[in-house]
Amino acid sequence: MDKILLIRLSSLGDIVLTTPAIRAIRAHYPNAYLAMLVAKQSADVLRNNPHLNEIIQFNRTAKDRDTKEMLRVVRILRQRKFAVSFDFQRRFRTELLMYFSGASERIGKGMLCTTRVPVQGNKHATEHYFDLLRAAGIPAEDRQLEIFLSNSERADACHTFEEAGISEIPLKIGLFPGAGWKLREWMPERFAAIGDRLVEKYNAQVILFGGPKEVKLVRSVSSLMRHRSYAFAGILQLRQLAACIEKCDLFLSNDTGPMHIATAVKIPTLALFGPGNHIKFQPIDNEHKMIRHDVPCSPCKQFTDKCKDNICMKKITVDEVWESICQMIER
Repeated sequence: MDKILLIRLSSLGDIVLTTPAIRAIRAHYPNAYLAMLVAKQSADVLRNNPHLNEIIQFNRTAKDRDTKEMLRVVRILRQRKFAVSFDFQRRFRTELLMYFSGASERIGKGMLCTTRVPVQGNKHATEHYFDLLRAAGIPAEDRQLEIFLSNSERADACHTFEEAGISEIPLKIGLFPGAGWKLREWMPERFAAIGDRLVEKYNAQVILFGGPKEVKLVRSVSSLMRHRSYAFAGILQLRQLAACIEKCDLFLSNDTGPMHIATAVKIPTLALFGPGNHIKFQPIDNEHKMIRHDVPCSPCKQFTDKCKDNICMKKITVDEVWESICQMIER
């Protein structure tokens, strides 16, 4: 157990959800060399994590990701001479990477694993990761997510807010109207309605966040609001986004990666779930809340484009979101 490899090549939120498992492994093996293989596009979320000795990046967007990129990464893995590997992704590609890493003990669900742990039931993602750890004799209970921001990153976030005219004193509410999947997005006019109510009742500063693909959406929400909002869409890098979210008092978000970032930086979060698996991905601490409606087709097949009415998101009303937000603010 002197060298341990963890593998998760998936999206941003999935990487954040591995942080409790990373912490548990480090607690059990304080002197081990612990490395994690992650997608290059999400690797920054693990920067400064004190439990990791190394972050190895896999470029999922490389044109040759099935040939040269696989071989490049395999060479790196074999050079490290890992003794144990955990496949948190549980896909054929990651199973191959784990096998060709040369690790003699391989924990996952596939045929190439030395310890096979089948997916057991519909439960939170952190618990699925813990199943792998427990199969290797590693205790794991604490499911708190983590992101480790530096003092300089926090200072930069303060400067970013100051330049935008956002002051320290009033209530600051972050809104994230986007999602990695269009069907997971609550309606822009409903986000705008919540924003206006926050200004009118609490004199809040409403801060709209979005990635490079969500600039138009954020502008739409801002233009639909009668009151002023502060928009940061397509201009913040991943860790800048995390530091800015940390400065908010509350975060309203669809089921998407920044929702997990908000909970990881310990900001009370109201999450809106529709077609996604709420049991697997909802925020789990008591300070967070989740709203969803039980419809026959939810959760639906991930990233399908066949849904025509998006009824699961349409059923979430402005009034019920507003009621939950007021409860969270006043609590």
